[in-house]
Amino acid sequence: MDELHSTFDPTIPGPDGGIAANVESTIKNDSNLYNDGTKQMQTYHEELNTASNWHTIVEAFKEGRARDISDEPKAIKENGESMPCFIIGSGPSLDDAIEYLKDWKGGIICSTSHAVTLMHLGIEPTHIVALDPFSWWEEIKSVDWTKTKTKLVTHPGVMDTLVTNWPNELLMYIENNGHPDSFYATTQKRMYSHREGSLRFATFYYYIRTEITLFASSPPLQLFIADILGYGTMFLSGVDFGFHTDKRRFTSWDKNEQGEWVEEKHPFTPSPAMVKCNNGLYSEPIHVYYKKNFLSAWVLSGKTIYSTDHGIITEIPYADVKAVVKRQGYGYPKQHPYFISDRAETYLAMVGAFVIETDKGKSFVECMNPLIDMPTFMKGISRRYICDICQTKLMNSDDSIQEGVECPQCKKGKMTQEVHIDIDANMKRILKRLEDAERLKSKLGTV
Repeated sequence: MDELHSTFDPTIPGPDGGIAANVESTIKNDSNLYNDGTKQMQTYHEELNTASNWHTIVEAFKEGRARDISDEPKAIKENGESMPCFIIGSGPSLDDAIEYLKDWKGGIICSTSHAVTLMHLGIEPTHIVALDPFSWWEEIKSVDWTKTKTKLVTHPGVMDTLVTNWPNELLMYIENNGHPDSFYATTQKRMYSHREGSLRFATFYYYIRTEITLFASSPPLQLFIADILGYGTMFLSGVDFGFHTDKRRFTSWDKNEQGEWVEEKHPFTPSPAMVKCNNGLYSEPIHVYYKKNFLSAWVLSGKTIYSTDHGIITEIPYADVKAVVKRQGYGYPKQHPYFISDRAETYLAMVGAFVIETDKGKSFVECMNPLIDMPTFMKGISRRYICDICQTKLMNSDDSIQEGVECPQCKKGKMTQEVHIDIDANMKRILKRLEDAERLKSKLGTV
């Protein structure tokens, strides 16, 4: 791992007067707890926002001002080479990069949290990404966006003030939360569609087809969006997930009620709940959870990524931001999929998360007893069958092969396995990751 050092050394008193006892390599975050809490808070808002935004978004599609993100021309130069881009996060390292990003000519993909600050400091983002349903116009209204080429990448569930007031092009996507029966995959997609043909026998076409897998925070989404847009090598700025300085997050700028630009600093205050991370820095449990999700997204995307930050993601190779901008992001070696998997999956195994490979792609599973739970989980997946005619889904009661068996529902179709999975190959890889994780823990002194 690349080593990053910091002179910032917060003293965090624990309950016994010592340094905080939480250690990154021993934390097992339960994604369901975070996801369930988020779902309860946000789904109602997204349903209401989806209805409120319908007219504005559909009219934008008809005008040609909105399109599905997959229909956007790719970020490719005339010689066929993919352009590099920066993924912007809210960490304190962004302050160190600002002066250099002014000279960056590639993509800059930020969220609504960063957009106004970047513009005030002379940096025009190519894309603003909206994920949170509470993303609203008031966050970014201090800038006259009609004078920019910036595009808003959003789903239909954000606050209606953002969609109604946005003057430039809209690139649309649908959230994929892993549940095919979710509001996003069913009702929301159907709401944003149009009919063609006769009334009773119409054909429906989705305005928004592209689903993007969610990983709790904005940087993974920005990564997937950059990939869809065709960007090549990606660089992180402000994706710290930890504290290397006396700042909690980047220094933001916005206009006050008098129209004056005001700087807002975010000082760091230690607390006993802090986590001591693998490289000696401190963070919060939620940020360690976000790190796990970002590394999962790295595996899923397979993209070449370099970090210009001084945070806790030392699994991703480091590159000096000054040098990156000087070279405009070109000339950095492409990362092999095995390299990405080795670095990311070893960390994931250390914190109780594992990658499963199937013929349909990769998925992630959290468990406490992988040698028992993972084979059981994969057997459950392999027992799912679907009829090739009526689409009836059935769960086999044992491991017997039902491929090609007559469908008991329609009596016409044949049952086919929904997902093909090599359990032995997956367990062999998982066992190696567990061994590598134990060696890493031993090196860190946390076994």
